[in-house]
Amino acid sequence: MKTINRSDDPLYTIHDPKAKKRGPSKKDRGLKISKGAFCRALRTFATSVGVTALCMLATLGFLGLENTPAPWPAQSRSGQGVEAAPASSQPSAQVSAQAEVLDRVVPLGRTFGVKLFTDGVIVASLSDIYTAQGVCCPAAEAGLEPGDYLLQADGMEIQNNAALAAYIGRCQGESITFLVRRGEEDFEAQVRPVFGEGSFKTGMWVRDSAAGVGTLTFYDPASGCFAGLGHGICDADAGGVMALKSGEPAEITLCGIVKGLPEEPGQLRGYFSSDQPMGRLLANNETGVYGTLDQAPQGDAVEVLERGQVQAGPVQILATIDSAGPKLYEAEIEKVNDAAQPTRNLVVRVTDPRLLEATGGIVQGMSGSCILQNGKVAGAVTHVFTDDPTMGYGIFAETMLEQCRNAAQTDRME
Repeated sequence: MKTINRSDDPLYTIHDPKAKKRGPSKKDRGLKISKGAFCRALRTFATSVGVTALCMLATLGFLGLENTPAPWPAQSRSGQGVEAAPASSQPSAQVSAQAEVLDRVVPLGRTFGVKLFTDGVIVASLSDIYTAQGVCCPAAEAGLEPGDYLLQADGMEIQNNAALAAYIGRCQGESITFLVRRGEEDFEAQVRPVFGEGSFKTGMWVRDSAAGVGTLTFYDPASGCFAGLGHGICDADAGGVMALKSGEPAEITLCGIVKGLPEEPGQLRGYFSSDQPMGRLLANNETGVYGTLDQAPQGDAVEVLERGQVQAGPVQILATIDSAGPKLYEAEIEKVNDAAQPTRNLVVRVTDPRLLEATGGIVQGMSGSCILQNGKVAGAVTHVFTDDPTMGYGIFAETMLEQCRNAAQTDRME
């Protein structure tokens, strides 16, 4: 049995780029909320794995291009849908043509950045506060826990870290009623800030967003949306997929590779290379991230295999590991798991000597790399086995296509 660890094996890492540059000042220690320029900080982030409790804008696994990547060639979205056939057309031919268009996507395998803002703020950790009366932690005494989402304060939506910090300061020690979400449960908790070290504090470290890098799996011309990662962007403190309030894909630049070893997952290293968004995120769930692109990528659309058509045997992985862009690498599907489960459907082994030499196999940052079988899209790489970096899990492409179109439909209805 291969061992995996959710904090390691998804092919992204979470890292706080600002924590190395600046610790919380005395003014900030109540909430311990980081401030600073997002993009400048990301250019200096280190490669360590883990989540710091301060600030947010964390970085998830690293990919990109050596030089500033050129924008995708623009492609008109007109004509991508299925037009009605003339009255004289055969119905069966019309249905066949529609099915052919709707079941085809453009494989990408190209790296991209993600900026995700949460619904409310996340309690990253709790800490004691030293006051004239002694040591206490108001947040802990109110029953709050790391991983809780704070949605409202006294009936008002919490927009971000800074807004919450300012509100706590204005309350001058008066109790604040928070609307809290823990898992599927919403409840209220009253927190009374205390005065310590020159300001009112609650003993919470919170964050309101995350940032990082992954791989675009495919673009769906029928819905005008992309699918990527093959797993959700998760929060180590909340212990699950981060609730998406808003977000955007962005260009990134690769700057190196940490080769994978047994018990030491490797990673692609990089940074955001543009402040301009590439589009808009629509959904973040356990099967991946989905959204729109301002410029539809060009490329030949290929068929998506149904779950029952994916078989054990040779495949190719379309992935980006350096400035050369997406390349095909040889691999093998060793096992196809129960199609009823939403993720970890495929057990994949890398066999291509080029990829093994460059990365050691599958590394963090390759999540979303497209898996092709017999020239058709079969799935996406999602996890690496920590004890054997040549192997990992994959998800069915059909699952991601369904989720992609669900996200697009929901967006149209809103």
